[in-house]
Amino acid sequence: MSCFECTQCGLCCLGIGEIVKMDRQISKYGFYIKNEVVGETKAVLVTPEYRDIFDNDHSIQDEHTSACFFVRKRADGKYVCTVHPGRLFICKDYHCCAARISKNGEEVARVKGKVSLVTQDEDLKNIWLDGVQKQPDRSREEITALLRGHGYSVLFYDGE
Repeated sequence: MSCFECTQCGLCCLGIGEIVKMDRQISKYGFYIKNEVVGETKAVLVTPEYRDIFDNDHSIQDEHTSACFFVRKRADGKYVCTVHPGRLFICKDYHCCAARISKNGEEVARVKGKVSLVTQDEDLKNIWLDGVQKQPDRSREEITALLRGHGYSVLFYDGE
């Protein structure tokens, strides 16, 4: 329905460190990373704009033992992948889910990022476009009330 808008909540990186691992270091900012499940290995470089935070802040890995080796938290509280341009396919293909929307007990949609809706429900697409995408600052409570008024239920997840 719309382009995905990442909130940089970090949830995708905080639990993937058992799968996506630093295989070996080949230079100060060059590494081989590996997907332990499928064996994909790739050479990556820490992006120049994130080298300072990469060098000086390992608090994420201290707080979350299963966090990816390359994730860091910026001063504004948002999470970044310090090797984003060269990340593995599993990372590129990851699709977060901020909420699930149901009708009559069946899931009919998922919300990705802040306002990206994935659904085949044409009525819901129109409600979402007018009531949420055109008013992106709506609270979860307002969105829940809007959807409930049209017969939908919504379950939001933490990490918005």
